[in-house]
Amino acid sequence: MRKYLFVAVAAMMATVSISGQNIYADSKHEVGISSGGFSTSNFIDLVRVINDVGRDDGVMYSVNNLHSFTLEYFYRVKEWLGVGGMLIYGTGNPVATEIADGAPISEIKNGAKIAEMKNRYVSLMPTVKFDWIRRQYFGMYSKVGLGFTSRHEQTLYSHYTRSNEQASFLHLNGHLTLVGMDFGSPHFRGFFDLGFGEQGIILLGLRYKI
Repeated sequence: MRKYLFVAVAAMMATVSISGQNIYADSKHEVGISSGGFSTSNFIDLVRVINDVGRDDGVMYSVNNLHSFTLEYFYRVKEWLGVGGMLIYGTGNPVATEIADGAPISEIKNGAKIAEMKNRYVSLMPTVKFDWIRRQYFGMYSKVGLGFTSRHEQTLYSHYTRSNEQASFLHLNGHLTLVGMDFGSPHFRGFFDLGFGEQGIILLGLRYKI
């Protein structure tokens, strides 16, 4: 009796496992949402505000509101290869602050602003995703995207005899995920990426496979 029970249970488990594998193998579409920080545009922010104000020992530079939000889609043309694209929205707030020699940290943070930028960026990037490990409940991958960013800047001056400025322009941009990992069910997963580009250095998100 135990022998027949064991065989029946094993057969049921095998059926469920095969069914799950087929569902996962047949999934052709992936939709994901994510959030990251320290994007390419944020580094551009810092360089632009430093060049604008100038390198001075009495000035501290910082970049706040380092956020990027991504909506991505991939169609799986092969088991290990997906093609699609990413729509990325990002913000940045670089600030130049006047400091006195030997000022404590508390005063530096609350120092008089010389210049402040309030920036927004929207990027559209065709993207390719490579799955190195593709399992029911775990996966590892890399991805690369290249496209354009529409950049909108607003610069506010406090201590300079200069008028506030606004500018918009379009430039080439990209993103490279060196290693990404996702965990969860065959259809619904959380994921974690490490890389550099317009999505940011560290990325957290959710993905649904259809």
